[in-house]
Amino acid sequence: MSFNKYYLKENPFPEIAVCDPNSRDPRLNGSIFNIDILEDKIEELSIRTDNSVNLIYVSGNQFDRGLGKSSLMIYHFKNLKSRQGVTCSFVRCLPKDKIEDVVRKTILEWHNEGYLWDVFKKTFSKFTEIDKDPLLQPSSVKMMFQDYPKPPDVLPFLHYSYIIDLDRKIEQYIKWLTGEINYDAEPLTELIKTYLSAPSEIDKTLEKRKVDCIELFGACINLYNALGYSRHFVFFDQFEDMVMSITKNRMGDFALSMKSLLSGSSGSSIFVTLHPNSETRLKQPNARDLKSVAPFDAFHRVNLLSLDIVPEKAIGLAEEYLNYYRMDDPPYPSYPFEPEFLLFTWFFNKGVIRNYLQQLHFTLKNGTMLGYPEISFGFAQDNQLEIFGKLVTEKMMKEYHLWRERTKTSV
Repeated sequence: MSFNKYYLKENPFPEIAVCDPNSRDPRLNGSIFNIDILEDKIEELSIRTDNSVNLIYVSGNQFDRGLGKSSLMIYHFKNLKSRQGVTCSFVRCLPKDKIEDVVRKTILEWHNEGYLWDVFKKTFSKFTEIDKDPLLQPSSVKMMFQDYPKPPDVLPFLHYSYIIDLDRKIEQYIKWLTGEINYDAEPLTELIKTYLSAPSEIDKTLEKRKVDCIELFGACINLYNALGYSRHFVFFDQFEDMVMSITKNRMGDFALSMKSLLSGSSGSSIFVTLHPNSETRLKQPNARDLKSVAPFDAFHRVNLLSLDIVPEKAIGLAEEYLNYYRMDDPPYPSYPFEPEFLLFTWFFNKGVIRNYLQQLHFTLKNGTMLGYPEISFGFAQDNQLEIFGKLVTEKMMKEYHLWRERTKTSV
């Protein structure tokens, strides 16, 4: 299917507008992002981040999905990740997940990004210098980490030492580390064993029953703090899916786990997405442990509202996607969409960003297949079923004109 007649390499809009920072598709991974459309929310999020708020709710007050919560999180995540001296992780919550599961995913992200390997190299090297064990020479450890600057699948530790009782040496290292970071390093034991044998097995290690991932999370945070990482940013996308799957009987345990997580994470800010239904669940009395450390107040939240965006910014959002796939210069920036058509499409979809983008994908696809010329507001009115999939009522048209008059926008 060719989009050349519209001066486009391909359809710029996502067929299903979901967000995944690990996707290779620019339409989904946050590469295409119009700063103007959520400018005030970006600022609010930055202020709360700079104020070191422990838990920040990115919430939508009117609709469950599609207001740009995940897009905003991904944008903020990418900006924070570029800072020096921070750790940053972004994980997707699933309905079946518990807090322990998303914390496990976070620790795996730290491993994949090299944060854990970095602090392990530094502290284990320092320990061997102080330990002065003839069976474990600092020069050999230095050579080992030069050979393996990143965590290998298997670490041939015994090739670099003459240690016989490895468990005893790890015990000494953990005891020394506890004094260095002024925090119980015992939860790190299983992680260290894995790093000194087969780092690629970390996922299996974290699934062991004797590994308390929330305790390990706190120990890692304190290890980071001692090694010069000043801030820690953890993003739980689709947090609402996990909340909605929790039964009333389990809500107390869930809230207590969140409280433990926040209490043991000095210097961190955790970002979560919420929608109205999930927020209602967390306002139940049995979730009071969470609210005691992170209440639903203006200090802890950033609210996204539909139709709360200046109409011209909706046009700018479409142009951001179009420009990413442009071929040559079009007759005007939003071509083939007449600006007034984009405004009506924005209103028609109630300002829900996901639905707006998916509508434009559908319209452009149909335009190519059916040979549409420029897609104007008048053309859409004459072809309502083909464009919108249903007839536009007279009531909606009146509401649209009132909205346009109220916003006092000239395009």
